[in-house]
Amino acid sequence: MKLLTKTTLNFLSITLFIFLFGIVAFYFLLRSQVDQNINLELDKRKASIIKQLNTTDSKNRIPPNPNERIIIDVLTENNQVPDIIYTDTLIFDVVQHRYIPFRKLGFIATHNDSKIYIRIFKSLEESDLLIVRIFLVLTAVVIALIVSLIIMNRITLQQSWKIFYNTIKSLSKYDVNKHEQFTLQESDITEFEDLNNVIQTMTNRINADYLNLKEYTENASHEIQNPLAIINSKMELLLQSSDLSENHYKAVVDAYEASNRLSRLNKTLILLAKIENRQFPQSEPVNLKLIIDNQLDLLEDILESKKIQTKNTIQTNYSVTMNPYLAEILFANLIKNAIRHNVEKGQIIIQQTANTIKIYNSGPVLKIYSKDLFKRFKKSSESSESLGLGLSIVKKICEVYDFHISYEYEEMHQFIVKFGD
Repeated sequence: MKLLTKTTLNFLSITLFIFLFGIVAFYFLLRSQVDQNINLELDKRKASIIKQLNTTDSKNRIPPNPNERIIIDVLTENNQVPDIIYTDTLIFDVVQHRYIPFRKLGFIATHNDSKIYIRIFKSLEESDLLIVRIFLVLTAVVIALIVSLIIMNRITLQQSWKIFYNTIKSLSKYDVNKHEQFTLQESDITEFEDLNNVIQTMTNRINADYLNLKEYTENASHEIQNPLAIINSKMELLLQSSDLSENHYKAVVDAYEASNRLSRLNKTLILLAKIENRQFPQSEPVNLKLIIDNQLDLLEDILESKKIQTKNTIQTNYSVTMNPYLAEILFANLIKNAIRHNVEKGQIIIQQTANTIKIYNSGPVLKIYSKDLFKRFKKSSESSESLGLGLSIVKKICEVYDFHISYEYEEMHQFIVKFGD
């Protein structure tokens, strides 16, 4: 959920809570005020009735009022009623065939030396209708106000967060390999300006570290390979010498093989570092059919020596956008892995399904967990030819281009490369 949406929902929930609480409080306050006004009218009516009862003209003792009802009961000694009581009640109207709310005032009066209990009923129908109208108008006004506030709040927040989204957009497009000047839009909001300053400092530091690391890998590649090349050449001269004893000859061979292994290890680790540092930015459509066919041709002698049959069903025009050099390394490592861990007279099958390429190979069951296959220096065999880095390079190349590499085993080993979603 976006922060803007969450902020709007929080604002809306708080506003609705306050609105509901306020509307309930307003109702009881309005109801209390209406009851007080009706009570005052009933008190005035009470005074008028008492005054009329005390007149000598019996015809006008209790003047009629169409909006009220009056009930008079003569009290006896056994009747006990409170002096004054205000209550709400419902009275069935035979004309309208429904109950109508009334406000009732009961009080005791004296007439002709007798105590009488008088109850005055005043209709609440008009006041209730007025309350309903007030509530409808108030609700409409409040809803319109809330909607207006939400819209204005969202517009204001969108304008305020525009700088933040621009910063995110700039970060998503930033590529350290392009050596472009990284700049952010200035903001009049202190927090966003502080964030931009921190990001600017961080990207400058990352760019400097990247350049230092790139320079180090290039220097390491050059400085280490040169001594190793000299060592290998000296070893080759020693191997051609006829003055070596059998023990000395074996020692020189072991040293020569170790030197070659160290040279290959150095080149592979430097390649991994370059891939991780995204030092292969150039991308173009690469015909995978040509890439794989070329690798199979280069490895034809090894395939024939192990009598491995190959089957390639990839379409002629099937291509993927990536760096051509990395494409060659990706499939060269997968095919070499399929050959190295295959059996005599085995099979290698390369299939294409939609946006996926599967490489099958026959071979013995793995001696390591399948989840460790793509880790560095993890090998399923003890072969001295394998450095345990080939599948790690495959994994890194797939991560660079958001490809997905996975392994399955169903009668044959399967390495599945999925290009995109």
